[in-house]
Amino acid sequence: MPKFGSLIFALFMAALAACAQQRTAEPERWYQAETGKPYDDVLAELELAITENNFRITGHNHIGSVIRKRDNIAFPDYDTIQFCNLTLAKQMLEMSPAAVAYMPCNIAVRSENGKVVIVTHMLPTDGPDGKLNAFFSEMNGKLKKIVDFAAEK
Repeated sequence: MPKFGSLIFALFMAALAACAQQRTAEPERWYQAETGKPYDDVLAELELAITENNFRITGHNHIGSVIRKRDNIAFPDYDTIQFCNLTLAKQMLEMSPAAVAYMPCNIAVRSENGKVVIVTHMLPTDGPDGKLNAFFSEMNGKLKKIVDFAAEK
């Protein structure tokens, strides 16, 4: 009987391995870059890159500095910058009203281990609407370009 149990276990493990090999890779969800530049320089260059790419800044949250001031403690820098281009927003919303959930574009910046980390959320390009996927792919390119500009030395 022990051989039968071992055989079943071996078959189960082989089936499990076959299933695992057929999994598809998860789409890229975040794009991130790091730099050794001063934090304030990164913020200034992000603002420049955003406007140079025809976006308008709609919000800037200075989370880290507000916590430092409110609690009178040492606390790392954390910022989020929100931005939008109304022409692109209109095109996107005409393709998919539900895409409003991705608005506005957002870039987060933080100080971590002596570096400045810049990160943005990538839009999904694996949906059923090929036209929307192409639009999101172009937007992802713009977001990466903005992050990369701010991270350049």
